[in-house]
Amino acid sequence: MKLIVLKITFFLSILFFSSCETEDVFEGIIVKEFDTGRCFPPFGQEPDEYVITDDSLYQSMLTIGTIVCDDYTLPEIDFTSYTLLGKYTVSNGEVKYYEREVIKDKGSSKYIYNIYMKCKNNNKAAISMNWVLVPKLPAGYSVEFIVDVD
Repeated sequence: MKLIVLKITFFLSILFFSSCETEDVFEGIIVKEFDTGRCFPPFGQEPDEYVITDDSLYQSMLTIGTIVCDDYTLPEIDFTSYTLLGKYTVSNGEVKYYEREVIKDKGSSKYIYNIYMKCKNNNKAAISMNWVLVPKLPAGYSVEFIVDVD
């Protein structure tokens, strides 16, 4: 009996610690996910990739989409230290979680922003702007966006 309880406990431990990931993952040089708030919806129009390096570009975003709250102001960003990256994505099913990673590729002088979406197979598509703050983009660097959906 003791052996059966031990086997069941071991089996349940394996299931618990190897279960599917359900939380978003942020890796590489991402400082943090950036939340523009519920008043600032995803754009869904051109351009669908954003590299925001200064406050004037940042404030111009208020003219792109339709703000859904009165007197909305964008959260503050210190652009002397950070760059804001955003990539519009639409999933082919309900998103279980996102993996977002930004890599600094010194050889190619670019940041590479990888977005991986793990989706359920159903008819509930999700949209996201995938905003992240990263260290200030060095002079002469570009940004490459890569999206992979599973």
